[in-house]
Amino acid sequence: MTEEKSETYNARHCLEIREPATDISYLSKPDLCPYTIFCVKTKTQEEETVSNMWKGMRPLSILALAFAITFAMACTKEVEVEVIKEVPVEVVKEVEVEKVVTQEVEVEVIKEVIKEVQVEVAAEAVAAAEASEAKPIDMPSSSNPSGQIVIAVTDVPPGVGLGSAQLADGFHYWGVGEATFQSIEGNTAAPMLASGYTLESDLSGGTLSIRDDVQFHHGWGPMTAADIAYTINDGNGAVNPRSIHWQAGDFAAMFGKNELTVIDDTTVGFTFNKLADGTAAFDPRWNANLLNDAGQAFSVQSTKVRDDNGEDWMRDNPVIATGPFQITEWKQDDVGIIEAVPYDHWLVNPEVSTFTFREVAEEATKAALMETGEVDAAEINLRALPSFVKGGFGTGTTGLGYIDSIVFSGNLWETHHVINGEPLDTAAVYMRDVQWVGNPIDDKDMEEAWNVRNGLARAIDRDLINEAVLGGLGSPAHINVFCNCAPEWQSKWEFPYDPAAAEAYLDASGNTKNSNGVRFEMPLFANADHNGIRREVADAISGMWREVGVDAVVQKFNYSVYRPTIVARATTLPWITSGDDGKTTWPWDWPKGQDHTSLTRGGYGIGVELPFMATTWLEVAGEPDKAKRIELNNTLADHLYDEAIDFGVVNVPSFVTYNKNSIASWDMDPSLFASWGQPEHITLK
Repeated sequence: MTEEKSETYNARHCLEIREPATDISYLSKPDLCPYTIFCVKTKTQEEETVSNMWKGMRPLSILALAFAITFAMACTKEVEVEVIKEVPVEVVKEVEVEKVVTQEVEVEVIKEVIKEVQVEVAAEAVAAAEASEAKPIDMPSSSNPSGQIVIAVTDVPPGVGLGSAQLADGFHYWGVGEATFQSIEGNTAAPMLASGYTLESDLSGGTLSIRDDVQFHHGWGPMTAADIAYTINDGNGAVNPRSIHWQAGDFAAMFGKNELTVIDDTTVGFTFNKLADGTAAFDPRWNANLLNDAGQAFSVQSTKVRDDNGEDWMRDNPVIATGPFQITEWKQDDVGIIEAVPYDHWLVNPEVSTFTFREVAEEATKAALMETGEVDAAEINLRALPSFVKGGFGTGTTGLGYIDSIVFSGNLWETHHVINGEPLDTAAVYMRDVQWVGNPIDDKDMEEAWNVRNGLARAIDRDLINEAVLGGLGSPAHINVFCNCAPEWQSKWEFPYDPAAAEAYLDASGNTKNSNGVRFEMPLFANADHNGIRREVADAISGMWREVGVDAVVQKFNYSVYRPTIVARATTLPWITSGDDGKTTWPWDWPKGQDHTSLTRGGYGIGVELPFMATTWLEVAGEPDKAKRIELNNTLADHLYDEAIDFGVVNVPSFVTYNKNSIASWDMDPSLFASWGQPEHITLK
């Protein structure tokens, strides 16, 4: 258990969470501090049935039970030792700025992961689907005209934009927008809108060389360096406080308040953020992720559009970008239509003339539309995928998988910003009666929470969830930011399924069972990601936790409702998520857990801020030697495993299924962030 300095924390605070009465009912807890309300959903008959189903699937044999009891006795003794150990407070390591990180080193590292991990995992999942005993679904003829492809998506996002600030970043996955770099043929730092770059020897910044043959959609003229600088600056939360770009915090962490500058029409200058001691907060992912079409990038937009029409016009009209497809019609939460640009695109001329995105929220409806030929492609629920594969449908994937994990929000908040050292206001809830959150000024409280989290981590049968919910197409997961599919993975970081050990940890926490076999109640938030899979996983976890005495009630509402409590650093609601860094494709040696720190403060955060992770992140980011970066991240994995504060459940693969009577093939470049995309690569039947 990590020990925090008590003087850096203030008094306890309370949180009130309110949601629509149609989704949530509230149970006041008079034993907690005043005005505190837990957000607890009333259990329906369906939820009770699901819980009982999971309970019934998990009998222990007499032999297994005997082993479990033996292990529990040993585990109880181990717990008593572990909870009192101290971990020294880490200090920020100075970066040796004399060492230069070359482009070749970065490319080599990422290529290895994509080719040897990402693609292989995806291939294994497809093979599992083909080998399934599922009944095949016959592939129909497409009802759509040749060259006009219709895809069913769960959500049609806003199609308008005020610079990058209000642009859905998914547009650069769909062929509408483009970024400065791209992932192609194993090189995740290949040129795109930027033809090259330079880095200063001290890693303080550099320049981007910009192409001079790129056109904006609908006749808005050529792209210049000014458009690149404008788009990134507008999306940077530190430069533009209005930015709601998904990566506003990531850009703020990378550049700080340093605006990109225009040197000439084809050259952009940039300066990385600085640490409190003046050294550069260099991030080796800068061109392979944060400025990359396959990563968490942006779509370049036109300064001429802004200057000629004003920001209000951009806010109300379809996005104008530079990709091989341009928007012709877009209705949020309904339908989006894009068409191939009517000129020779600088990169590729698509075979598809028109691509339509239809919002279809229900999984059964998606499948039905695929079966009738009304829809040519869709992300199909993993349990249904084998039937489509055996019926002749094709699958496409970037190889990306999501590490779904449980984040115990509210724990171990940072007290000072990791970059500038400024004090951080906190409304973090450190209440004695929140069993899964430890109060850093109370050693006993920290010990209780540590035991609770470690117990719950061992009460999950990850193999069973993979088989029952993911159809065996995924795999167990254990630590959010580290995939057990990576060659660097070590078995010591795996949480075994052991209900007896779980009970021992929970008993050691002091939360004994009442006459009904319940230790305490706990909410668990799950949004609708992964085509509803995430909520099914949460339901399964809830059933397993009830077996060890924790009455976990799954809360099912939109992430947009939960996000304000994260931004305010005021939540104690555990949730199941993958976060920004919870991707199976991310190289082991990259800086890990940016969204687990104050680095992205003001942007996306996962609900915890871990001082040890922030320190490690800075050390890894400033270390040019790959072996040393791996060593540092191994130490971080040790820490995360011990704290059990963001432990994994399952790795969820992602596929798009398509009708081969309209789409002959859909090749997608490997991606570090997008689950599918690049319709410009579609080959028509």
